[in-house]
Amino acid sequence: MFLNLQNLTIEQLIEKQIELRQKISQAHQLGMSGAVGQLQNTLDQIGIEISAKSQIQSLEKEREKKIEEGKDPDDDVLNIG
Repeated sequence: MFLNLQNLTIEQLIEKQIELRQKISQAHQLGMSGAVGQLQNTLDQIGIEISAKSQIQSLEKEREKKIEEGKDPDDDVLNIG
């Protein structure tokens, strides 16, 4: 099962996460252990993508805050060249 998770927003990823948890529950009830493993792997991928997007969003907010305060947002970046 392959999903393109990079184009989804955090809210959409959370919705997918909820859907997958429901599917995992149903698969458990039906004794479909192979499907449960695949669904769990996809659920793990979604969790990683949510975490990554949350971190990026946090960094973007921090950068915007520095700009609003009149500070150079790239002040702590080492530029070589």
